[in-house]
Amino acid sequence: MAKRKKKKGGGDAPAWLITFSDMMTLMLTFFVLLVSMAVIDERRKLVVLNSISGAFGEGLGSFNPKTPRHHTRLIEPGAMDMETDSLEPLKEMLWDDQRGDLNFQENSYVQIFSISDEVLFRPGTAELSEEGVVLINRMLPWLLRVNHPLLLAGHTSGLREEMGEDYRVDLGSLPTRSPAWELSFLRVMSIYRYLTGRGMSTESLTVEAFGSNRPRWTENTPEGRRMNRRVDIVLDRRNKEWIERMERLRQSGAAGSGDFNYRDFRFRLSLPGSSPPETGE
Repeated sequence: MAKRKKKKGGGDAPAWLITFSDMMTLMLTFFVLLVSMAVIDERRKLVVLNSISGAFGEGLGSFNPKTPRHHTRLIEPGAMDMETDSLEPLKEMLWDDQRGDLNFQENSYVQIFSISDEVLFRPGTAELSEEGVVLINRMLPWLLRVNHPLLLAGHTSGLREEMGEDYRVDLGSLPTRSPAWELSFLRVMSIYRYLTGRGMSTESLTVEAFGSNRPRWTENTPEGRRMNRRVDIVLDRRNKEWIERMERLRQSGAAGSGDFNYRDFRFRLSLPGSSPPETGE
């Protein structure tokens, strides 16, 4: 007698399972296709990744998304945070900047918000443009909330670059000051007068003019020279702390008694009105 064939285990799968697996395969293929066709903003991706790593105390620092491609730098982690005593809120303006007129750089204690002269002033002059006035008015509420002193630093390139076709050489007179320096000074004073006229304290603002002597980018290209023509708003948290400590030392008379340690640096002090430290034979 022939033996019966045993049925293999497992049974038939339900019909709906085949349809379901086909649908999931198609869905997976569809999303893979979407991801492969997507355009990912590398700068925003770096901002997100560094923010996540920074929240867990890892990584080197946060990425400045508006730093030019050839000048990419990491921002050191430090004491800066989203307080009112900070220029951090001004970074939001960079996302609306399509022409590269704004730049923001920072480290642990210093923040620099740079504005191109093309948006602030009329060509070759120290007169604020309408666009510059609008921009300053947008910044003003935040600047008024900063407790630390702010430095307004004016920078230019050569006058040939500043004035373009209107540039003329006057061979009959020899200027006593650099015309580029004078233009940078007049420009930064225009901003100083505008800010103080709208509520900012004169004690909270300091003005410096550098002319073409402090280029941040190369002077060998038109783009670099354009970016060097700027006004920097500088917040340095060390300034106020340094002044307060020096004043306490002066009042206590400790300046002539020895060294002064500040952030792992040792200084031999000799302040006005104090005698120098005595040295042994």
